[in-house]
Amino acid sequence: MKRTQTHSSRQMPLSFGSSIKIAANKTVPKKIPFSSGDWLLIAIVLVLAMTGLVMVYNASSLIGQKTYQDSLYFIKRQLLWFLLGAAIFFITARSNLSKIRDGMIPLAVFVFILLLSVLIFGVEVNGARRWLRLGVLSIQPSELAKLFTVFYLAHYIDKKGERLKYFFEGAVPALIVIGLMSMLILLEPDFGTTVVILSVMLMLLFLGGVPLKQLGLVTGTALPFFIYWVMTSPYRMKRILSFLDPWESALTSGFQVIQSQVALGSGGLTGNGLAGVKQVLFFLPEPHTDFIFSVYGEAFGLIGTTTIVVLYAAILWRGTRITCQASSTYHRILAFGLTLLIVLPALLNMGVATGMLPTKGLPLPFMSYGGSSLFTNSMVIGFLYNISRESRQGVRY
Repeated sequence: MKRTQTHSSRQMPLSFGSSIKIAANKTVPKKIPFSSGDWLLIAIVLVLAMTGLVMVYNASSLIGQKTYQDSLYFIKRQLLWFLLGAAIFFITARSNLSKIRDGMIPLAVFVFILLLSVLIFGVEVNGARRWLRLGVLSIQPSELAKLFTVFYLAHYIDKKGERLKYFFEGAVPALIVIGLMSMLILLEPDFGTTVVILSVMLMLLFLGGVPLKQLGLVTGTALPFFIYWVMTSPYRMKRILSFLDPWESALTSGFQVIQSQVALGSGGLTGNGLAGVKQVLFFLPEPHTDFIFSVYGEAFGLIGTTTIVVLYAAILWRGTRITCQASSTYHRILAFGLTLLIVLPALLNMGVATGMLPTKGLPLPFMSYGGSSLFTNSMVIGFLYNISRESRQGVRY
């Protein structure tokens, strides 16, 4: 086969038999079919989300009846956020990622204003000020901050290019922006979200080309401050000590972890079924939020929890596949960062539920009760699907 050469700077390799021609004749499709994206990713997420709705109702009905005299109190709100999440998915799946990138500075200002607002006007729940009340709904600005982190770093890494290997010109500006944002989130306090944001930042900077020794230096420098921050806070020290030996404080700080392990253990291999879940009878505190994985384990056993782990592993697989197929550095960093926003909180949540990690307030994506989490994760999947559509059409911004 004779191959035609072109000197266009936008030329890119195309697969054999492709009818799309780029740069030489400017025949990029004006409109990418919506159905051209990764539908397997959507199917996996839908299974998790529908399972989550069932589990939220099962875990929250008694709490809703006792607290609000309405057994449907929590599931009605979760269904509302599910519908809003479906709407935002279709919006983000069709959005122009270049325009979002062009608006990075206004987006940064907006996120910082929200984080400052929640510290001043936020609603305090269980000693934490993390939510802004908007009528009947509440939003958690730190969830949007996670999404901003990925978009900002994808833009920053693509813009800096080879200059990332120089510490003060490369890594430092990004560390300052993300560091200031993380400090505001820590003040709420929201340690779990801060861990996710900083972990994603380090992974993406390494993927973008920042030398590992520079990231190691930053981590080593920050570690003493982290240790001091934990040791000077009585409730954080209690969490660490209860993680090391939950039975030492079985009726106080270790109670939740013990009950979570009891739920997982009592599920056995195949589980006790939804009607056989006992931990929702006011044994496990807040079973519909951070410990929904434990309730699921009691209902469906080891086979059920393994299935959930496989589904999150499948999201990692599809997200990594989308990353490898992306046509530019910006899209590759963005796709992998978005994937981490789903997979990393899932790993941390399941680690807490099984007692492998200290207790942190992180919801299980698409399964735990929580409107802001469900809404933001729907945006994440929408953007991932968006990138998969563009990659399959061979379009490059």
